[in-house]
Amino acid sequence: MNYKLIISPWRNEFIEVIQNVKEELIISSPFIDKIGIEILFNMIKTKDNISFFLLTNLTKSNIINDLIQPDALLKLYDLPFDINISSIGKLHAKIYLVDKKNVVITSANLTKGGLLENFEYGIEIDDIEIASSIREDMLKYFSLGNIVDKEIILKISHLHKNINELKSKIIEKGRESKIEERLRKIEYELETEIFKNRIKENKTINSIFADTIIFLLKRKGPLKTKELHPLIQKIHPDICDDTIDRVINGQSFGKKWKHLVRDAQQFLKRKGLIYYKDGFWYLNR
Repeated sequence: MNYKLIISPWRNEFIEVIQNVKEELIISSPFIDKIGIEILFNMIKTKDNISFFLLTNLTKSNIINDLIQPDALLKLYDLPFDINISSIGKLHAKIYLVDKKNVVITSANLTKGGLLENFEYGIEIDDIEIASSIREDMLKYFSLGNIVDKEIILKISHLHKNINELKSKIIEKGRESKIEERLRKIEYELETEIFKNRIKENKTINSIFADTIIFLLKRKGPLKTKELHPLIQKIHPDICDDTIDRVINGQSFGKKWKHLVRDAQQFLKRKGLIYYKDGFWYLNR
C-alpha cells in the first residue's frame, strides 16, 4: 500500500489528485462553496465521459448559513459529463476518490477554507482494495440519500438568493415584522422543496426505510429494533422527527417515524427479505 500524509494548505495536492481522473470521481463533502467548486471545475472541465458522484449535506440550516452554496452546485452542470448529487443526513466524511484506486481521506471540505485557509490534515492512499471498499460504502450512502437534480437545485438557489436579500434588508433597516415574516415563509418553502424531492418519483418513506434496514443489516449483522432506530435516524434525520407523534383517538402511540420503520420491517418480512428471531432482525440469505 502506498500512502502519504497531506497537511495544510493542500490545494496543490488536491489538484494533483483530481486532475488525474480518467473514469470516475466520487467526492464526499458536507460543506461546499464557490471557491472549492471553481478549483475542482478547472481541473476536470476538459475531461470526457467521467462518472461524477457528489455526496453532501443539503439542509435548510446549511444553506441559510452559507455552509453549502447552491450556486456552486449549479456550476457543476456546466461540466461535459453526467452529474450525480445526493444529500445524506449527518454526513461528516470528507473523501476524494479517483478511478476506484486513489483516495484522499481528510478533514477538509470542498471550500475555500478547506483547500486554502484552515489547518487541515489527511492521508492519500493508493490502494485498489482500500479504495474499492470505501467506494462501495460511498455509493451505498449515495443511494440512501436525497438524490437531487439540476431542477431542484435551481429552485433551492432561487430561494437562497431571496433569503440572503431579506437578511440584508433586516441588517440595513432593522427588524421589521413584515420582512421577518417573509423570511420565515421562504425558509419554510426551502425546507419543503428539499423534503418534496425526497419522495418524488414514487420513492415512498416506506421504501426509504426498507432500503436502509437492508443496508444496516448487511453492514452490521442482526440488530434489535431499538438498535435500528438510532442508526436509521442518523442517516435520515429529516424524516425521523421526534417531535411528531402518532395519535389515534386522541392518544399518543409514540413517534410516528418509528411506526413507519415498523411498517417497513413488516413489509420486508412479508417479502421474505428479513426475518425476526429471539428479539433480533436478520437478513434472509
